Amino acid sequence: MKISDLPFRERPVLELLNLEADREEPDPDYAGYGWARVPSISLDEHEIADALVLALHSADDGEPMPDDIALEFELPGAGSVLVLLSQFLAEWLPRLPRASAVVLAMCNPHGATLEFETGVPVYYADGDVESWLDESEGPHPDRLRLAAEGSWARLAP
Repeated sequence: MKISDLPFRERPVLELLNLEADREEPDPDYAGYGWARVPSISLDEHEIADALVLALHSADDGEPMPDDIALEFELPGAGSVLVLLSQFLAEWLPRLPRASAVVLAMCNPHGATLEFETGVPVYYADGDVESWLDESEGPHPDRLRLAAEGSWARLAP
């Protein structure tokens, strides 16, 4: 299968980040993927406006690499496909809507330091990433938040 043929689709952000149902803890077995454009999302306590969120799943048994990440796409009824993040982004980012920033909702289990150019800032985490919906009272909307095990890195445009 070619990278361009992967079923990487736009999804409602709550579905994309596995936040549709009330939950006490994130589901460690959730391996959903796709994209959503959001007006804002928090990376721990740092707010990112006008973000294209890419939900990706790093391969649980992926080879440690210093500057790339092996992604795994579980395909319905067809097993899974492994692809490097760098190859995936080179193929898919030009096809997706433009936003002020790209946020990779993806675990980085081996602490890879990414280096590539996209034209906009790209944010990614060191270590595991969990998604949360911080509910608020009153006129303010609920807040989408990604929490990183380590810190968040920013690739310059």
